[in-house]
Amino acid sequence: MTAEHPIEAVIESELPSARVDASLLAEVLYSLIDNAAKYSPAGSPIRISARRAEDEMILLMVEDQGRGVPAHMRERIFDKFFRVASEANQPSGLGMGLSIARGIVAAHGGRIWIEDGAQGSGTRVQLLIPIGDEDPREGANDDE
Repeated sequence: MTAEHPIEAVIESELPSARVDASLLAEVLYSLIDNAAKYSPAGSPIRISARRAEDEMILLMVEDQGRGVPAHMRERIFDKFFRVASEANQPSGLGMGLSIARGIVAAHGGRIWIEDGAQGSGTRVQLLIPIGDEDPREGANDDE
């Protein structure tokens, strides 16, 4: 599905390491990119970006040029099995991807949310994940 979309990646130079399970974060990004490809017109770009944010966090964004998600549905879209009603040729799926993504991000001490895309069209999914090589909870009992 992504073969129909140019992928643009904008990564801040010298971005610090993130304190996450790389395979789980890859699952989150896969789900977000897959959704962007499913819900935006063929040929439209999908933009992925990463930069340092405040409070020792990294901000990741996946943005498309699709129809967008109405503001009143932006929280509900993270519910299990919830899907925005659309036309008859709705893409396949169970409506679990964003629910799973939110759980993974939250388990890492982060946050995920949806906004309008650039110039008020499309969808921008943003997530914050913590900076650092080591989870501060690890080693908490090393002195015992």
